[in-house]
Amino acid sequence: MGAVGRCDLGRVRSQNEDSIYISENPDTEFEYFIVADGMGGHNAGEIASQSAVKFFNEYIESRCVINECSDVLDAFVDALSYSNRKIFEMAENDPSFKGMGTTFSAAAVCNNKLYGIHIGDSRIYICDRNGLRQITKDHSFVMEMVRMGKISIEEARVHPKRNMITKAVGIEQTMPADTFIQPLSEDSIILLCSDGLPTMVSDKEIEKILKKKTGLDKKADMLVELANKNGGYDNISVILADRRVDN
Repeated sequence: MGAVGRCDLGRVRSQNEDSIYISENPDTEFEYFIVADGMGGHNAGEIASQSAVKFFNEYIESRCVINECSDVLDAFVDALSYSNRKIFEMAENDPSFKGMGTTFSAAAVCNNKLYGIHIGDSRIYICDRNGLRQITKDHSFVMEMVRMGKISIEEARVHPKRNMITKAVGIEQTMPADTFIQPLSEDSIILLCSDGLPTMVSDKEIEKILKKKTGLDKKADMLVELANKNGGYDNISVILADRRVDN
């Protein structure tokens, strides 16, 4: 499987509070990917997203035994619970970290399925011959409004409260996450991204780029470039994975 990642500052923010991870351990039976988008004052958002990834990986590598695909989600749930608890304790013990938290979206490919876990408004998509599908549900104020029929998707993208999330890793002692299992086809491309991409680039535009006959590196660059061209108001993180491509 081939995978590439981009973590771009954007055109407005002075700090990059996003973190990404692509597993590169040949000894594991599965590959997994993470996007986290931190929040908090000063450097707290950056620290929250980096710490979430670090603690999650630490738990997976040292405490989890994954013998088959059916073990993946249990491992992900335990690892994210551990990460949440550690970040919550950091904020409790250091006043400068008070209120920090992060989104967290992770996905693993095992056999012909995608296994995922998700908190916040970063996103996981699958693009194949049937089109682009958002697999995760945004835990955000504006998407709650969309689901209730009070505003449209187009209105949500420019709403003044579009960055307000309703769930995040580290803001409470326990934080239940959404999990999913999705089938993959031979032509599936997996996209993980922070909200800096879909707030600047429509799903239709994302799909158009992902279906271009070019490599993953070029597609990732094109997504980031378009988000910046359209304003780049937030950090922009993108991970693309394709089982048809070898690294």
